[in-house]
Amino acid sequence: MGRTILCPHCKSTINEDILKQKNSEDICLVCGGRLDDGGSADAKSDWITWYYYGLKDKKGNKTEITSLMDKPMDLEKFGDTHYLIKEFQAPPRDINGKSDAAKRELRKYVPDAFQEAKAVPKVQCPYCFSKEYTMMNRGFSIWTGFLGSGKAKRVCNRCKREF
Repeated sequence: MGRTILCPHCKSTINEDILKQKNSEDICLVCGGRLDDGGSADAKSDWITWYYYGLKDKKGNKTEITSLMDKPMDLEKFGDTHYLIKEFQAPPRDINGKSDAAKRELRKYVPDAFQEAKAVPKVQCPYCFSKEYTMMNRGFSIWTGFLGSGKAKRVCNRCKREF
């Protein structure tokens, strides 16, 4: 019979034999935290508290505008225009003054925070607005012959129309 291990995060007790059977000897089966928490305390000792705020409009409704600050905001004074979304621990700003490491840590709690805008393809079907199309060469015409056959035409993969 193996020994019993206490998780430092969720305070649950787990049998060591069960951990070996599940191939997770250093990860808690209940909360997913590391059981040997000795090395992570040194790595996170220089982390600071970050504050992720949202902005309210004039009517007091929440908007999509957000900000990330390393100092707390006085919500008694600015509570009518701002609200706290998340308070979390993350590394301080880097040498260049950027907070990219803090944004990566924030995405663990709020997945859609500071997402990069996806590049939208410029060409889309004017009929069904699909972005999937096939480039094809124009063929021979009885009326015009080979005139214009060097040009390409786009055919929508969804509605099969040419544009």
